[in-house]
Amino acid sequence: MVLELSESALGVALAVVGALAFAGQFLCVRLGVDDGDVTDAVLVVLLCNVVLVGLPMLVLYPPPYTGLYTPTSLASFAGAGLVGMFVARLLMFKSTDEIGASLTSPIVASNVLFATVFAIVLLDERLTLIHLLGIVLVVVGLAVVSWETAATTARERSLRETGITLLLPLGAAVCIGLEPIFVSVGLSEGTAILPGLVAMAGSATVGFVSYQLWTGSLRRIPIRERATFWYVAAGVSTTIAFVAYFAALEIAPVVVVMPLLQLTPLFVVVLSALFLPTRLEHVSWRVGVAAVIVVLGASFVSISG
Repeated sequence: MVLELSESALGVALAVVGALAFAGQFLCVRLGVDDGDVTDAVLVVLLCNVVLVGLPMLVLYPPPYTGLYTPTSLASFAGAGLVGMFVARLLMFKSTDEIGASLTSPIVASNVLFATVFAIVLLDERLTLIHLLGIVLVVVGLAVVSWETAATTARERSLRETGITLLLPLGAAVCIGLEPIFVSVGLSEGTAILPGLVAMAGSATVGFVSYQLWTGSLRRIPIRERATFWYVAAGVSTTIAFVAYFAALEIAPVVVVMPLLQLTPLFVVVLSALFLPTRLEHVSWRVGVAAVIVVLGASFVSISG
């Protein structure tokens, strides 16, 4: 009994660390893109992920690495990386630059809504009453965030431009919602989480660099600039978040871990109000209310899932 309680407490602690670390990613990116470039942010964060998850794999899984993946699992984790780590981050970081971290994070948290829809359509899961309640709350929270975004950007953007801007975090949420579908296929093939993360980060990095080469936007990253420091911090924070998240799921029930992980938007709102200058983040009470509503809705969807 004591061992079960201690494992549960550790799982709770790890889930909270994961939520805080995901929130830290938003804040670090917000500080970096203030005088930096979004594409630099994506590339540096991806490179940090590759190094920080790749080195432990080299230690824990000595060569040869032929037995770590099946063709299906490798393709699945690569797909998860391209969709969730490459495309989603590009959209999410661009949104953070455009409308701020406190408005972006609640919208991105709606990924559980899209994940539920994809699971019902692709994995033949059932839609429950708790699912519906959670979805309604998420939609209400998104409506509040959209209204607040329109209100705060009315002087700078037209309603049409605001709507286009909101497509950035919504697109990120859709991509992050797709990611678990790919991951579940990869895990079902017997591939462990760490090699899976390496495949995800590696494919995302290759995909993003290829995208930059194709568009002619690849350039040398300014190592000594302040922005790069914040991007490295975001990469470290993201890696900590993923490791804590997966470790929490290993030792604690999903119904405990997932609602705590959904606290990220609340942490972003609180930390933004405490540590970011108002010229970067204007956190109103409506943003706080929206974050609470989305967190509740996302938690209901996660629990029922």
